[in-house]
Amino acid sequence: MRTASLLLASLALFASCGGSADPAELTKSGEKALGTNDFAGALTSFQGALDAIGDDTSNAMYARAKLGSFEALAPTDATRATKDLMAFQKAMPSKVDARVVTRIANRMADAGKFKEAATLLAEATAAMPEADFASTIEVIGDRANAAGDDSANDALAGLGYVGD
Repeated sequence: MRTASLLLASLALFASCGGSADPAELTKSGEKALGTNDFAGALTSFQGALDAIGDDTSNAMYARAKLGSFEALAPTDATRATKDLMAFQKAMPSKVDARVVTRIANRMADAGKFKEAATLLAEATAAMPEADFASTIEVIGDRANAAGDDSANDALAGLGYVGD
């Protein structure tokens, strides 16, 4: 009887937390948080989705949650976002294309992390030689120069950026 009471109390406590363990719901919540630049909330949601999915890389939400977590990390921990994204690209190359890399590089640039965005573009260019990052390289370089940040120039120059 005591076990049943504890079980019911645990279930009531879990239900009162209001959290969802549904990976689709958590992923949608993370995407919504990204849309409002709530990067901490987005990361929490994406991590919750990934925790619920576990090791099931075939789950329909797995790639979306992984990519979302990299995007959420980009403004606050760009180095980790790059490392994790490039490891994911190596493991699941069909899930990472130029559009994904551009989106994450732009998140870094939005946060003033131009050198980190250039590093991501350099690594992605090496790993994905078929991808065209020319316009992204140009935009990131121009944004860095407009912000008075020349820290990315060397990396971008190695990718063909010549600036103004």
